[in-house]
Amino acid sequence: MNPLLADSSGLAGFAADAREFLAAVRFARPDVLWLLWLVPVLGLLDRWAARRRRAAISRIGRPAGVAGQLTDPFPRRRWLGLAYPVGWVLLVLGAAGPRWGKSDETGVAVGRDVVVVLDVSRSMQADDMADPSAKTRWEAARAAALDLVDGMARRGGHRVAVVAFAARPLVLCPLTTDTDHARAVVADLDGLVPPPEVRPPVAGASVSGTRIGAALSAAVAAHDARFPGYQDIVLISDGDDPGGDREWVKGAGEARAAGIPVHAVGVGNPDADAFLKFGEELVSTRLQEGPLRQVADETRGQYLAARRDVPRLGEFFRDRIEPLPGREVSDESLPLPRERYVWFLAPALAFFAVGWVRGR
Repeated sequence: MNPLLADSSGLAGFAADAREFLAAVRFARPDVLWLLWLVPVLGLLDRWAARRRRAAISRIGRPAGVAGQLTDPFPRRRWLGLAYPVGWVLLVLGAAGPRWGKSDETGVAVGRDVVVVLDVSRSMQADDMADPSAKTRWEAARAAALDLVDGMARRGGHRVAVVAFAARPLVLCPLTTDTDHARAVVADLDGLVPPPEVRPPVAGASVSGTRIGAALSAAVAAHDARFPGYQDIVLISDGDDPGGDREWVKGAGEARAAGIPVHAVGVGNPDADAFLKFGEELVSTRLQEGPLRQVADETRGQYLAARRDVPRLGEFFRDRIEPLPGREVSDESLPLPRERYVWFLAPALAFFAVGWVRGR
């Protein structure tokens, strides 16, 4: 935009405010918006019918002469022809349930509590995945976690937390209904430069840089103890723990004691080694499905063998977790967006009235 024009008219600020406003608009029934395709279809049908009418009049006589015989004291204005199309657009937008801003009312969160546990250890940097957009294991894990959060956000009411781990676990996002925040936290996670808190406190102090058990313990602690039976943990890892000390058993035991199923998702190639070079050290790694299967079995969860594919956790949540009983949080104040459908339905009725009067 021309800077002079922006300074003199404020159009740049107006455009920025408009973009921010449109980004804040949500629809309660977004599936209704497909009806907007009917507006151009109906417009084309109306044009076709108008041409048919003109052709019929021309067969009676010259259009100007026939028009002179009509007794319509109110001359029609072309711009009034937009009344019905605009009315239809506003009607569809109103039926979709537009929302923005915050209502004075508060809601009740009803759903499941899910803690997502992401492995960001060094072995997750292996690029043995089949998807070109997520060639490394950690990129596939991040994409799967984003898909899961999006799946939870579609209905609302569910709560999600995010834990990253390598040698130590770190709660990146505590349990929350704010899926936008959880999504932003996951999207910002970089497996090449993980948070320093997940590294060993002192170089060489940890037997292994993949402490699955400690991560599961942190996930159990991140859950709300008031709602047993409505909780899940989703662990995304390659299961490659060079320590070999079965450290994961303790974390799985804590999850089992708390009655929280751990759904383990295995990413990586289980049939061939991938090689990573760290300084002068060459390290081989592959997906180790044994520990992940045992964690899932011992906690009555499920093991998802994603292997070289990006896990479809949104679908898994919809089919396997969401149908389970949901907890109800009645003492948590949840802001609700303000309903704005009246802003669209009232003008729609006005435009339909104008179109009706015009068509008389």
